[in-house]
Amino acid sequence: MSNTKDKSIIDLDDDNDDDDDIPLSHRANQHTSSGNSTLSVSDENEDDSHIPSRETCQALTEQFAQVTGTDTALAQFFLQDRQWDLERSVNAFFESKKGGVKVLQDGEENELVVTFDSKMVEALEGVQVSTVAPSKFSIISWNIDGLEPSCLKKRTKAVIKTIEEERPDVVFLQEVVPVTYSYMEERLPQYMFIAAGSEGYFTTMLLLRTTVYFDGHELVSFPSTVMSRNLLVVDAHIGACNLRLMTSHLESMAEHSEERKKQLNMAFDRVTCAPSKFNVIFGGDLNLRDKELAAVGMPSRVDDVWEATGKRLAAQYTWDLTRNTNKQMASKFQPRCRFDRMYLRRSDKSASPASKEKEIKEGPSVAVIRHFGLVGLKKVQGTQAFPSDHWGLHAHFEIV
Repeated sequence: MSNTKDKSIIDLDDDNDDDDDIPLSHRANQHTSSGNSTLSVSDENEDDSHIPSRETCQALTEQFAQVTGTDTALAQFFLQDRQWDLERSVNAFFESKKGGVKVLQDGEENELVVTFDSKMVEALEGVQVSTVAPSKFSIISWNIDGLEPSCLKKRTKAVIKTIEEERPDVVFLQEVVPVTYSYMEERLPQYMFIAAGSEGYFTTMLLLRTTVYFDGHELVSFPSTVMSRNLLVVDAHIGACNLRLMTSHLESMAEHSEERKKQLNMAFDRVTCAPSKFNVIFGGDLNLRDKELAAVGMPSRVDDVWEATGKRLAAQYTWDLTRNTNKQMASKFQPRCRFDRMYLRRSDKSASPASKEKEIKEGPSVAVIRHFGLVGLKKVQGTQAFPSDHWGLHAHFEIV
């Protein structure tokens, strides 16, 4: 759900929260997609097909850690964002540290001393780095209602806290605005941010740097949208599990049902036409009514994650005004809808040209749904508001 009129961007510091001293900037362009073409996150438009082998990646992380005196977890941060270019990554590491680089010349040999802001290192405390790929992962999808100015800073902080506590490998966000994008990016350095815009409101995807490897992304425009809606598509992998991740905020309001069905059709086409090696996961605030889904038709081999996990009533409604008081209708009747949804099309191993020997060597590659629940169900401390007028989706998958 969304108000179609853009509200003015407000400064999160206006909430009079004195515990935050990081300056806020209106930036959302470091990992931003625009237009219909496939774009590289790199400013130099490097070809993502040149990502090295896993063995080479491991060697590069070890070299980075040795040169910088850090560890392989931090090495992955810098190398992934710079297409595994060791020289660029090391230079970026030293240049990004507050206090800069100082060379001491008191002894026989020069000694390099680096002082830096340890925010990213602190974010990795307790994280165990392993060369063994995870056997499970989870995804949160959440419309965080960035267009609503009431308690915006406190609500955004609650979203951040939820992400930190749940530690999903992937996050789909809708209704992100420039100021909340910047605020979240500062506080979640362990995630790579990929935005579908930089003005008004837009979707954003987060990838946990220590488990999910980014391979490329594309932004697909909906040609007849009147609300600047689009489809953000990201390719990534967790070990041998290839993922095509898709999020969108489909056209809002009942009167735009026909446009919404067109957009859903386009998204489902992308899901079903993806190469068989991909586990395709599509989710977001789809503003979907059951009759619209019936009119479009559910594609074969595609599962509704909520339905596949037993259709639990407690997790059915994601925009529920009978429980969530952030938005209320003037009448006694308060609607509840399943606007937010998530779909999975599993990879097809049998269609892969890889031999059984190679398949066994590289490990499992099929994502299987194990659990589905909701997040954001508690009111934000010190307010009468929930983090958003939408509940967030949290889906858990096993790689088998």
